[in-house]
Amino acid sequence: MMNKKSLAAIVLGLAVSFGAVAYTAPVMAAPADTTVAVNVEVTQSAPAQINWEKGSSADIVATGIGLPPENVPANRGTVLARRAAIVDAQRMLVEAIEGASIDSDTIVKDLALESDLVKSGVSAVVKGAVVVAEQANADGSYSVTLSVPVFGANNSVAAAVLPEATKNIVPEALPVVDIKTTQLPKEEIKEVQTVSHSGVIIDAAGLGLQATFSPVIYDTNGRAIYGMQNVDKNYAISNGMVEYSFDLQDAAAGNTRAGANPLVIKAEAVRGGVNSTNPVNVVVSVNDGDKILLANEKTGMLGKCAVAFVR
Repeated sequence: MMNKKSLAAIVLGLAVSFGAVAYTAPVMAAPADTTVAVNVEVTQSAPAQINWEKGSSADIVATGIGLPPENVPANRGTVLARRAAIVDAQRMLVEAIEGASIDSDTIVKDLALESDLVKSGVSAVVKGAVVVAEQANADGSYSVTLSVPVFGANNSVAAAVLPEATKNIVPEALPVVDIKTTQLPKEEIKEVQTVSHSGVIIDAAGLGLQATFSPVIYDTNGRAIYGMQNVDKNYAISNGMVEYSFDLQDAAAGNTRAGANPLVIKAEAVRGGVNSTNPVNVVVSVNDGDKILLANEKTGMLGKCAVAFVR
């Protein structure tokens, strides 16, 4: 027997860590009698998936499965199984959002414990989840797949958490490269000052890089090349600071926000922040850091968040 949970919790109002999550079915209306605590069950489903690689269209998708109760008419059993599947999918969405990394030191669950605004915001996002697929299964169970957006000005995970998470971040200008003291070879200086790079790709493949809302590009001396302090926060909420990819060749071919003529840099390492080892930040050489900043002086690519990480 698989691990199962009773749907009686639905009748009373399912309590998740961010608060009760309600749902009104857009196709099948809820049964008129909502006071009967029938024993409809949900199965142990696969975890929700955060699709960071979809860029500004990144989403979180979860498929819930509900089982109909015994000794209930088929039509009513299907309605109740569907409801159980929705609750199961909502639960998994909450778990995925709770575990999402805001930056190297903080996950959403940590911030929600401190902020009722974040807690209520995430609850609203889950309530607004869209049904992207559903079906009645041959064994009598019902499957429902829900999706919520990671980015977006309204009703997204970023909109729920980033305003609070970034409220103490003060905007800063990007570091300036001194041509007289940089160790970057003259021919490379000339190249980056001549070529108009559309963006920058940091190749961190194989280093264990994890995705986050607020990553930083450091150099090996600890200098911050690019971070939340350097971007428009509203843009970061709507579109994200970086785009993630699993394929360097595909990214370099112009299929990310880094554009058709990106500056490609090989990461030296990944790292956490001041108080963690959570590997969400990338580290480049000092020379490559200078190269990124000089290329940005020509095109302003960092200000446009034209940055992609390959992991």
